[in-house]
Amino acid sequence: MKPKINRLTSHVERTENFINYLLRRKRENIQKSLIRPLYQEALKSLFLVVVLLVDTLIPLEIFQSLPTIINIIFALLILILFLYVEIRLYNHLWGKKGRWSLEKYEKTLE
Repeated sequence: MKPKINRLTSHVERTENFINYLLRRKRENIQKSLIRPLYQEALKSLFLVVVLLVDTLIPLEIFQSLPTIINIIFALLILILFLYVEIRLYNHLWGKKGRWSLEKYEKTLE
């Protein structure tokens, strides 16, 4: 004969199952959020800071050092060249097919 489960026991079991489900989901979400190693995130942030610094300072120095209208044109050309190179470098390292792309680390977790 099967023992009769009262409402309180049933409610406690459902609550425990729900809490276990939430804890399991939380653990999975934390694991997915820690996809890349910390040093790669630090390098990415450092790269962005250096890029902003270079894009600001070098064209301004060119603008100040050259005479007349040539300085504006040359500073803009240097800025465009830097932006192109930096975007290509960023995509090479962290883009979809890059060396440290998210897709590569998601595949290693599965």
